[in-house]
Amino acid sequence: MQSITETLRQPAERIQRHLCSSTIGWIALTVMIIAGSTTNAFGKKLTEFFSPLSMLFLSEIMLLLFAILTFGFFPIVKKIRHVRPSLILPLFTAGVLNGVVAPVFWFTGLERTFAVNSQLFGNSETLFLILFGILLMRSFPKRSEWLGGAIIFLGLLTVALHGFTDGISIAGGDALIVLAGGVYGLGGVLIRKYLRHVEPQVIIVARAVSAIAFFFLLSPFITHPFATEIKSFPLEFLGVLIGYGLISRFLLIFSYYESLERLPLQTVSLLGTVTVGTGLIFSQLYLHETILWYQATGAALIILGAVVVQWSGLKKLEAHVEHYLKSHHH
Repeated sequence: MQSITETLRQPAERIQRHLCSSTIGWIALTVMIIAGSTTNAFGKKLTEFFSPLSMLFLSEIMLLLFAILTFGFFPIVKKIRHVRPSLILPLFTAGVLNGVVAPVFWFTGLERTFAVNSQLFGNSETLFLILFGILLMRSFPKRSEWLGGAIIFLGLLTVALHGFTDGISIAGGDALIVLAGGVYGLGGVLIRKYLRHVEPQVIIVARAVSAIAFFFLLSPFITHPFATEIKSFPLEFLGVLIGYGLISRFLLIFSYYESLERLPLQTVSLLGTVTVGTGLIFSQLYLHETILWYQATGAALIILGAVVVQWSGLKKLEAHVEHYLKSHHH
């Protein structure tokens, strides 16, 4: 770590450039937290008008658009062409899990539960990452990861047991959110095990293309096609649709990448857990959903557990974890 004297000896231009980059990074991180807080609330509102399959299509086509605008169409194609044949199957499998199966479970669950609950139960993914890491990668968690996972589980249990005042009560929609977290966890472990050397944008495109292909393959067999839903979509809610695409998807991911490029990974990852709480607040303000005391307690425990888990895993695996985070958006 540089001393103040050594820092002052650096050329003024270099210091100014560093401060400017850091300022942009903090602005991007703030935008990321604000944008991430809107995902569940905007998504929940749109499920009133679009089926889970249509939400899948909207979400993933926006993700694909982000990748093309950010990395460029031809550079991405070039990267895809250089993927080793032995990695095609893991890439396809991860794309289907994270781009099709998990989002379908998640949007179906979101349609049947409150945005507040989806914000909380969605964090079960961290527990599944630890579990599948043990089973598939023989990666035995450290003591701090066990502790963090236990705290997250306690937070989820607090919500499911209504603050330990009732028996386990988990609605069908909440169960689907947990199931989506399990599938995301499995896909995440596959990425960590087989695709750590594949560029993140390639994984994002594989996921988005898998979802879009699934949508078009299934569309002829569903009762209410996407075109009908678009035609019947109320114009007064057009702002919600634009907000979901521009803020919850594009701006969230763009600011996420910008903050990762300009700030330490620990800072971005740990402060990103704040969206668990801010997402609850936005759902209350926008959807007028009530935040009960046990939900607030569960959110606090989940944030604490996530901080413990992520801090323990970021110290020695920074480059690897950054790759995983960049390729994993939902």
